[in-house]
Amino acid sequence: MAKKVAYVLVLALICSILFVPNSFADGNWATYYELYPDPVITREGVIVDLRLYREMTDDEITKPGYIYALEYWKTDDPTSVQHQNIRQDFDRRQRVVLTNLEPDTEYTYKVWGQINTTNLEGTPETLSFKTLPSTPIPDDNYTIIYGDVSGDGEVDSLDLSLLKRMILRKGGDVFIDRFITEADLDGDGQIDSLDCTLLKRYILRKIKEFPVEEKVIIEGVSEGFVEANSQFAFNIFKQISKEEQGENVFISPFGISTALSMVYQGAGSDTKDEMAKVLGYDGLEISEVNKSYKYLLKYFSELNQDVKLKNSNSIWINSLMGNVFKEDFISTNKDVFNTLVETRDFSDENVVDEINGWISEATEGKINNMLGKVSPDILSYIISALYFNGTWKEEFDAEKTFSTSFKAEDGSTEDIMMMSKTGKLEYGEGDGYKAVRLPYGENGEMAMYCILPDEGTPIDDFIQKMDLSLWNEIKSNIVERGNVVLNLPRFKMEYAMGNDGSIKESLKALGMVKAFGEGADFSGMSDEAAGLGDVLHKAVVEVNEKGTEAASVIVIPVIPGVGIRPVFQANRPFVFVIADEKYDTILFMGKLSNGNLNK
Repeated sequence: MAKKVAYVLVLALICSILFVPNSFADGNWATYYELYPDPVITREGVIVDLRLYREMTDDEITKPGYIYALEYWKTDDPTSVQHQNIRQDFDRRQRVVLTNLEPDTEYTYKVWGQINTTNLEGTPETLSFKTLPSTPIPDDNYTIIYGDVSGDGEVDSLDLSLLKRMILRKGGDVFIDRFITEADLDGDGQIDSLDCTLLKRYILRKIKEFPVEEKVIIEGVSEGFVEANSQFAFNIFKQISKEEQGENVFISPFGISTALSMVYQGAGSDTKDEMAKVLGYDGLEISEVNKSYKYLLKYFSELNQDVKLKNSNSIWINSLMGNVFKEDFISTNKDVFNTLVETRDFSDENVVDEINGWISEATEGKINNMLGKVSPDILSYIISALYFNGTWKEEFDAEKTFSTSFKAEDGSTEDIMMMSKTGKLEYGEGDGYKAVRLPYGENGEMAMYCILPDEGTPIDDFIQKMDLSLWNEIKSNIVERGNVVLNLPRFKMEYAMGNDGSIKESLKALGMVKAFGEGADFSGMSDEAAGLGDVLHKAVVEVNEKGTEAASVIVIPVIPGVGIRPVFQANRPFVFVIADEKYDTILFMGKLSNGNLNK
């Protein structure tokens, strides 16, 4: 009998520890929560944002697997309480999706915990929302409103938010499963990033109708081209960053892909296949690539005065080698890339000054003396230059810039000048990072994204995880927030890999090998055997209180025969990206690894 009593007492003690809300373990820590306003609301569901905080109250912590949940009920019926479990993800903003709600009904919600859980001081204990009114089930008389993926009869930012979440598989699909037709804006039978771009442009009044309505012509930049350029951007940036660990890096993925695409016009057989794979063009017809480039470069040239983006391309042919280039290759480059074609005697010592002068003019004087000499053995130089100058939509106040320390990953510190602003900013955070978006110009269609990995995460480890999926997630998580504190270094950077800026080995590591070696096939360029001697790249950037100025140049020597060669504190390494928002084109990418900022 005594044994049975002892057994019951032990069992009761264990149960009290695991299941009683205010057990002795409460003394180890306190749990708080913060609810964020303005949830995403539809007829039968909602997406709410919240954050859990845990505060230690003594030295020892036990964690026996407590449960936390979002507790919600109909506001006029407190007995209708339901729970949706949430992650034990402390000190990080997280999103919870509630479905199967009643339309046109007000709900109230809070956070519930198995141990004592209260709202953070100064924040609401509960928040309320009202689901949208019910809409009739589509029938023969139902009028399709393209873009209205929420079913509320309007096409607005709510629809864009839901469509983004569906594409990223974050719960948006539970809201628009009855409105798939309305979401397929290009009429290709798929819901993807192109539909998202079209919806964004419609909301911004850049287009009046969607292609699916068969009343407009789809513009010349294809979705496949956009994805190819973006994926190449991350691949080349990751490869160079891996080779330059601990160093500042700044490149122009768009400039590199443009120069290689000029060469691509003349590639054949295995050489073309390798280039296509590295550039992301496999599966794309060259006509689609060229049409997209032609349209995109025209768009860049027509930007307003607050944002200047100039792409300049040229081919310099060595007259000592004769007229070796095919007319089709030259005419295509002229037509698609607006390429200047010049013929010079490469034995003339003045040619190097002329080519360097063209590069200097193309980059507004930012890059000078790119080439040390011009070899008479070279068939030609294929060159692409990019110049960017953007004024912030809202400038930093120079009087708020202050001196502080930048801590590199090796533990060393450098004195830097830190720009600062506080207030309403576009800010987001996700698993392992914080991010801000700083738009340029009046319309904000180009922007700089600064991405700060969590404390303790090496910048190069974070970069190796970056891809198109993470990039889309980062952009999706950024929203306008009030009272954000932003501290961003003012910096200048000049980058060229190695002594001469060669990125040939980086491209070979990505799989572009034959273009540089024996058996290179550029039969579409010339009847003579030709290969790429190198790919040389140099870029500069200056970020200050007024905006950003950046430039890059890529020089490809073509040789005869076989080629032979809420608080964002950026006082530690971070990634920055300059992108065109209209066509999701990554123009420049960089990592700031140390405090050598040429201030």
